Amino acid sequence: MITTILEIIIIVIGLILLQININKFLHVLQQSFYHNTEFIAVLRKTNSLKIDIFEIILTVTSIISMFIFEDTMYIFWIIFSIFAIYYTIIHKPKIKKKFVITTRVKTTYFAIYILIILLIILPYMLVKTQIIDKNIFNIVLVLSLNKYLAIFINMVANIIITPVLQLLNLRYINEAKNIIKTSKNLKVIGITGSYGKTSTKNIIYQILSQKFSTVMTPKSYNTTLGVVKSIRELVKPYTEVFICEMGAARIGEIQEICEIVPPDYSVITSIGPQHLSTFKSMRNIVQGKFEIVNYAKQDSVAILNIDNEDIKNNIEKQVNAKKIIGYSISDAKQKYHVENIHMNDKGSTFTVVCSDKKIDLETKLLGRHNIYNIVCSVAISKELGMTDIEIQKSVKKLRPIEHRLELKSMNGILALDDAFNSNPEGSKMAIECLCMFENKYKVLVTPGMIELGEQEYELNKKLGEYATKCDYVLLVGDKTTKPIKDGMDVLNYTNYEIVKDVYEAFDKLIKIKEKHPNLIALFENDLPDSYS
Repeated sequence: MITTILEIIIIVIGLILLQININKFLHVLQQSFYHNTEFIAVLRKTNSLKIDIFEIILTVTSIISMFIFEDTMYIFWIIFSIFAIYYTIIHKPKIKKKFVITTRVKTTYFAIYILIILLIILPYMLVKTQIIDKNIFNIVLVLSLNKYLAIFINMVANIIITPVLQLLNLRYINEAKNIIKTSKNLKVIGITGSYGKTSTKNIIYQILSQKFSTVMTPKSYNTTLGVVKSIRELVKPYTEVFICEMGAARIGEIQEICEIVPPDYSVITSIGPQHLSTFKSMRNIVQGKFEIVNYAKQDSVAILNIDNEDIKNNIEKQVNAKKIIGYSISDAKQKYHVENIHMNDKGSTFTVVCSDKKIDLETKLLGRHNIYNIVCSVAISKELGMTDIEIQKSVKKLRPIEHRLELKSMNGILALDDAFNSNPEGSKMAIECLCMFENKYKVLVTPGMIELGEQEYELNKKLGEYATKCDYVLLVGDKTTKPIKDGMDVLNYTNYEIVKDVYEAFDKLIKIKEKHPNLIALFENDLPDSYS
């Protein structure tokens, strides 16, 4: 009788601990875009697979309880489990990127609970009814390995529901295709790039909205289902322009989006080593990004950033017979290029040359990369028939895009918020922008760059070397930032400090500001919690 009561208590406590771990790892799975291989790679990178002291104690206790001192060891197991739950809750990391309860998450939970019934509850009932031998299945031992059980259950549930969701999503995909096909006067602008695509999308939207009925994929809705949702909710019979951001981490993902919404205008803002860990090679990244051109409409126009070497060097290899328009801030041979650039901490003025015609522009947006985004937007606007005056007025009214070199006050700190992701070229431009602020004490706050595959160390090391232009650097996390530290050490730069997380970084900034009231901080990249 006592043993039965203890076993029930163990199951309840064990399931609570299991649920905590299921939530934790489902959050990581969500940030890994529900790819099991990427999920495991993240767990390995963050040392989440290592055995901790609680699991060792609980497992040893469980094994002993199978042979001797059953009731006593069960009591020890319960005490250690309660302490493990308490420790886990107390030391739960602060969440920067929230766990979003989507339809997929709800469906995954359903599959998870079915698996828990099959793997734990049902076997326990079979043990109690003596249908199977207790020594064959020890519930205590299974629950002792709850972290690994949570990882296993999440992955199996993900495998089970993926084909089911694909079947259910087919209806929505066909509905989105039909909306696009029946919108006869709709112009589709497809945008992709290793970096710069979201900013360019927002700038194009702000300009075109002055003249056309325009909608765009919101936020970072750049996956197949994100695009489908955007089409179904936003594209109306009277919509004239649909700006569609297309993201990809693997070959074929942009092709899949283009088959739903083929572009009239295909924009590639950049190609670089972003998502190299999933694309596996630069060759695959190039092929993946050029899918937006090759799977566009037959008479479509490709608008390409010619200053990007990986775009420029692959046009002949990758592009089928399409009309190609190049844009640049340095190459005068391109149809759209830039002259007379003047930048400061208040914004930029420059001239866009379109063939032989010139448009003088002024913007409050900061940084050289925003000039790239604007000249691309000007090219699209001109191709769609906007006048120079309309473009000038629209560019002057452009608003900063959230978390993309957005100048603002953060907890009393003057900050350049460039927290939305980071890439080698963009981070360099962001530091360049920071250095334009004269008479300021310039501090860089960064956890480094991720998803760069085998080049991750070298590219972060180069970031460290470039970061020495700042007055001070706060490195967030000691593991991911080691290459940056190595880069700064090469140049004998010592004005840096390693902090545990962004919250500690703010505490340090407040102390630094006491000595340097003219402080400005650049927040470059804000990693998901799984990378912390």
